[in-house]
Amino acid sequence: MTRGSALALAALVAATPARADPHRFALVVGDAQGGEGTRPLRYAERDAKRIYAILTRIGGVQPDDARLLTGAEAGEVRAALAELSARSAAARQRGEETLLVVYYSGHAKDGELRLADTRLALSELRALLQEAPADVRIGLVDSCQSGAITRAKGVRTAPAFDVKQAREREAGPHGLVLIASSAADEESQESDEIAGSFFTHYLASGLLGDADASGDGKVTLAEAYAYAYARTVGSTADTRAGAQHPVYLYDLGGAGDVVLTQLSQSRGGLIFGAADEGQYVVLDRTRRAVAEVAKERGASRRLALAPGVYLVKKRLDDAVLVGEVEVGGELVEVADARLSRRPLEDDPQKGASGPRWSMLGTLGGQRFFDAGARNGLFPPATLAGAELSARDDLGHQLAWGLDLALGGGTATLTLPGVSPIGERFTELGGGASLWRDFGLSESWTASLGARVAFLYLGRNFPGHSELPAQGFFTLTPGLEAMLSWQFGRHWSALGRGRLNYLFYNVDKNESLGYFELAVGVEYAFGL
Repeated sequence: MTRGSALALAALVAATPARADPHRFALVVGDAQGGEGTRPLRYAERDAKRIYAILTRIGGVQPDDARLLTGAEAGEVRAALAELSARSAAARQRGEETLLVVYYSGHAKDGELRLADTRLALSELRALLQEAPADVRIGLVDSCQSGAITRAKGVRTAPAFDVKQAREREAGPHGLVLIASSAADEESQESDEIAGSFFTHYLASGLLGDADASGDGKVTLAEAYAYAYARTVGSTADTRAGAQHPVYLYDLGGAGDVVLTQLSQSRGGLIFGAADEGQYVVLDRTRRAVAEVAKERGASRRLALAPGVYLVKKRLDDAVLVGEVEVGGELVEVADARLSRRPLEDDPQKGASGPRWSMLGTLGGQRFFDAGARNGLFPPATLAGAELSARDDLGHQLAWGLDLALGGGTATLTLPGVSPIGERFTELGGGASLWRDFGLSESWTASLGARVAFLYLGRNFPGHSELPAQGFFTLTPGLEAMLSWQFGRHWSALGRGRLNYLFYNVDKNESLGYFELAVGVEYAFGL
């Protein structure tokens, strides 16, 4: 497949009349772990989430008709595909035209998709798509050697198709299209600079609007493929692994092309005017690339972006143009004259794969489950804390943090046969945590992780000089869960709970458990 034939494919189908939109279904799978003999991928799950968001926002797929699987096993993929196939069959029985999209980002080796320690043969996936009860079935596979899926007996991999002949056969498109990110003997490459795979990054950019070569506000399958092909080959030509060539199998009958996204379904976005030219990169609040625009002077280009704050940059020979834009419910125009000129070393995309630092302040409390412990050395405590954390340092949505908390209070010590004794105590704790973030939406994030901490508690007894001050020091492992809400560009509010284990061996050996609850505000640097 050459760049010229890909562009010819787009030009041919662009001339065909539009069709009524079919009932759409989508299965999107991202898996970073390929099991034995593979290295974890940094961006497979992020790529899957990007495609899922695009398809459900401007791709005409309703959330109820879409499934997003990350870290799944092969059996879960089969089950999800079977469920969507059944829903598609029901829609066809109601007289609706249907379209099914299956996207995969992850490892593939020896003709199999590798999902952790499970396998799904490319030939099986192809067969499942061929047999799926949908008028149009589209498979998008972003993995090494994924081009093997296009090797199918009885179907053709011609660079284009005869639109005139297709129109004579039937009114609407039907059949199977398979698109793979690389040829059967090539590796599919990831990039730290764009924080994603080359193929999916350009596929996403194209679907958001940069592939709209006709300017009609719709991105068709052929336009998306032609764009992703040209940009992927061009961007990987000078990499150490060499040029990566997306391939496709086309067995689609009927007239016209399939529209994958409609830019009008997103009211907000960016519009790049006709007066400027060049290549622009759009970064999100984490300084990761979400789209690119390569435009010529005299042509406008629209990107259908979700609401949020973005940074637009254009790299020149001796400088970089940078500007911050906020996308809401309207289109925002981007012009070179409105961008700030900075030295090349101030490129905001540099270091996108490095850690993102944040500082968290918390206020909360601690309480032991055992009543005896609460009335002894471990009474309930009020704690104020601070935590320094880093994200995008380890990849795979893992984060780590170092925390310190100080607190205490007063309590009454009750002992058998002794009058109650007032006590004053102080507590110092600190630890190291490792957790994984799970994005629930643009603003909400859930996190689960583990923590190893130290705990020091000291107490004295005012008015009882005959009683010496006491102290206790130990290490405590535990689990933690968080829910955070981003309410500003740099700011988030969160609630956190921890369950901890403590082995007490002063007076006797005893296992104790305690929990901590806290609320806090987090500030993220460099966004």
